[in-house]
Order: sequence, then structure tokens, then C-alpha cells
Amino acid sequence: MSVTSVTNTVDTTGTKSSASSSATTELLNTDAFMNLLVTQLKYQDPLDPMETNEFMSQLAQLTQVERLQNIYDSITDLETTIETGNLLDMIGKKISVDGNTLSQGDEIVVKPASGYDSVVLTIKNASTGTQETVTRNKGESLVYTNEGADAVTVTAYALKDGSKVNCSTTAYRTITGVRSTGSGVVLVAGNGDEYTASSVTMIKN
Repeated sequence: MSVTSVTNTVDTTGTKSSASSSATTELLNTDAFMNLLVTQLKYQDPLDPMETNEFMSQLAQLTQVERLQNIYDSITDLETTIETGNLLDMIGKKISVDGNTLSQGDEIVVKPASGYDSVVLTIKNASTGTQETVTRNKGESLVYTNEGADAVTVTAYALKDGSKVNCSTTAYRTITGVRSTGSGVVLVAGNGDEYTASSVTMIKN
């Protein structure tokens, strides 16, 4: 079992440069520039109208704004392409998620205290409500994989000399796709849930 802790490994959603972000905020788009120019012409002093050179200068600025916007759009498209390519490597891997509900192929890893004799898992079918109990003795696998088509919820506790001891669990969801959204690229799990790259903290092969 290979589990990797993630800091910035797949944090590509937030990797867009501060320069690009600043450009988005500060860049005056074409429509806004035209509105300002038309307003200026509309309310200019008839006795002191804008000179031709000044008007041509403002039109030149408009052209520059359009070019800057096109450059920014191209950079944004390139960043999205790179981000998508990086996240495609995540398909087929599992990421840690909150909760204890598993879809088909998802896993839950049980982490009992070091001194334990066995771990007891209670698996409840989310569709039918039926339950089953699975016992794993010390030395046996502490990973449970949902092989069925229905989603299940899994709870666990550990035993030592017949008494319960501390026990925690971590659920891992299988990534089956990548999708581009208006706010960036997201990872798509088998159950349809979506996760931003920045939300990923643990990856399991």
C-alpha cells in the first residue's frame, strides 16, 4: 500500500501566476474602454472638443487593451491545458476524503492503536439498509474495499482483551476523470463527486 502525503504535489488549481491574476483585476476590457470613450465624447465641451490627435491616441490605447486581453486569454488557455494534463495522471488513483461512505472501488483504511487484538468493521448498504460485520485480527489487512455496486457506510472499532481501544479510519475515493470548469480543473470521483486539486491531502495508488 503506497500512500503519499500531498502538500503542493497536485495543487495546480492555485498555481496561476500572481501576474496573471493581477492582469485580470487591473486590465480594462474592450467594452469598458469603449464605454469610457463614448461617454467622454458625449459629454465633451462643444466649445473645446477633443482634438484629432488625442482621439487617435485613445483609439491606439484601445488596440493595446485588445492585444493585452488576447495575450491574457491565450495564457489562461495554456495554463488550463497544462493543469488538465497534470491532473490526468491522477485517474485511477485514490484520494483521501472526509466521511465513511464508499462507492464501488473505494477503500477505507483502519488505524487502530498499536496494542490491539482485532478490528471490527460494520458495513451498511446505503440502498437496502442491510448490515454485515467483518472482523480482522491483528496481522490481517486493515484495508476494506467496497467491491459491490451499491454504496456502503463503514464504521470500525478495535478491541484489546475484550475492551474497545482507540481506532480511526480514512476513506479513499477512486478518481475516474478530470473536468474543466469555469473556476479551474477538478477531479471527478467514481460516484460523481468533484474535488479541486488544492483539496487533495493524501494520494493512494
